[in-house]
Amino acid sequence: MDIQTLKDRLTVNNKNQIRVPDLSALGDDPDVPMAELLDLCYEVDHPRLAFRAAWLLEYIAVQHPDRFSTVAGNFLVRLPTQKNPSCQRHFTNILRRLTHPKAPIPYKNVIHLADREMLVETVFNWLIDPLTPVAVLANCMDVLLSFSEEFEWIREELKQQIEFLLRNGSPAIQSRGKKVLEKLM
Repeated sequence: MDIQTLKDRLTVNNKNQIRVPDLSALGDDPDVPMAELLDLCYEVDHPRLAFRAAWLLEYIAVQHPDRFSTVAGNFLVRLPTQKNPSCQRHFTNILRRLTHPKAPIPYKNVIHLADREMLVETVFNWLIDPLTPVAVLANCMDVLLSFSEEFEWIREELKQQIEFLLRNGSPAIQSRGKKVLEKLM
C-alpha cells in the first residue's frame, strides 16, 4: 500500500467519517506501511489525520506486536516531538503497553535499548503540563510507575505530582492517582 492510499483510507468516506471497524480492518492489513503510518501521526497541518493514524498505530501495537516492533525504536526516539494531545493519548497507551511488566519480549527489548531517561523526561513533562488532557495524565502516571523500579527518584517526584493533581483533579485523575499512589507505597 502506498502512502496516498493509506492517507485516503484514513480520511475519506461518505461523510468524512471513519468508523472503528474500518480502522480495525485497516490495522489488520499487513500491507500498511508502518514507517509511513508513524510519520502520519505527526501531521501538524492535518490533526484529524494524525489522530486517526495514532489510533491505528495503537491498534497495531495491541493486536500485531510483531508489526509494531518494526517501528517501535523510531516511535520511542520521536516520542518527545509529539505535540498533538489527541495523539499523545494513543502514544501514552502504546508506551504503557511497551513498559508493562508482562509486555511481549520484543517490546521489552526495545525499551531496554531505548533512551529511558529521555522517555521519563518526556512523560514527566506531559504530566506536569497544565494543558495535558486527563487521559494522557492518567497514562503518564502508569508509565512513570513502570519506570520507578529502575529510577528510584521517580517514586517521590511522582507521588508529589499526583498529590498535587488530586487537589482539584477530575474523577478520572482521582481514581487513577489513588491507584498509583497505593502502588508507590
